[in-house]
Order: sequence, then C-alpha cells, then structure tokens
Amino acid sequence: MPPITPTILGELYRKHAPALRLYARQWGSTAEDLVQIAFVRLAQQSPPPQQVLPWLYRVVRNEALAAHRTAVRRRHREQGASTPEGWFGTAPDRLDADEATLGLAELPLDLREVIVARLWGGLTFEDIARLVGCSLPTAHRRYQTGLARLRERLEGRCTRTPTSPTT
Repeated sequence: MPPITPTILGELYRKHAPALRLYARQWGSTAEDLVQIAFVRLAQQSPPPQQVLPWLYRVVRNEALAAHRTAVRRRHREQGASTPEGWFGTAPDRLDADEATLGLAELPLDLREVIVARLWGGLTFEDIARLVGCSLPTAHRRYQTGLARLRERLEGRCTRTPTSPTT
C-alpha cells in the first residue's frame, strides 16, 4: 500500500488537528509542534496505519511524554522553578471555560487524558484503552471517575454562601 497522498493528509490535518492540539496541551505548550510531528510521521509511514486517528493520538502522546521528560530534566539542571500563570477569571457566580479548564488541569494525568481523548478527540473507549495501554473497563472507569471528580470540583467552586451586609 502506498503512503498517504498529500490531499488526504491535508484533509486529515484540517479535520483532526484541533482536537489533537487540545489533547497535546495536557503536557505543555508545544502542542502545535507535537501535532506537526505526528503528521510528518504519518506522511512517512508506508504502508499507513490501518486506524489513522488512534495512531496519531499515540504518536502525539509518545512525543508529548518524551518532551515532558526532557523539560523536567532541563528544569532540574537549571534549578529554576517557574510560577504558573493564572488560568481562571473572576466571575464568581457562573461556571466558565477557564474554570472548567482549571478543574480539568487539576485532575491526575491518567484521568485527564482519557476525558480529553473521549470528549474532544472523539476516540472510542477501545481506542483510548489501546492509546494509554490499559483495559477497556479501566479506560471507562477512568473516564467516569474523572468526570465525577471534575463535577465535584466545579460544583464546589460554583456554590457560594450568601453574605449578609454588615451594619
């Protein structure tokens, strides 16, 4: 089977790159680079993988983990600690995308990556199980557990106790 044609590669990129970038952002700020690496590797595959989308997620994940390990080693060498930037706004009475993002970022990686792959990547639980190297029930349990924890955290942020005016 010949390699993937540039036309098909372009269509795949336009269709799946945004979700892949979102998936890659879990590990750092090089999401666009990670997605481009995955598509370059796809273009080089001969024959192409049978299931392209899960294969792309696997390449992004592997590259992201390798980049993360490299960054951790570099930070340890440099003995520097960066301060995290604020990811949330000041709208206390309603849930917004920034609060949801913060809640998602607070989840453990194994739960977060399953949620992102399922909700934004559109992967099936079978694809996710292969991607993260676990069983199908484990992938489903991580998804359910992650959603429950996210719901608890977000509900805790959205409930406010009414304040009475002081006289």
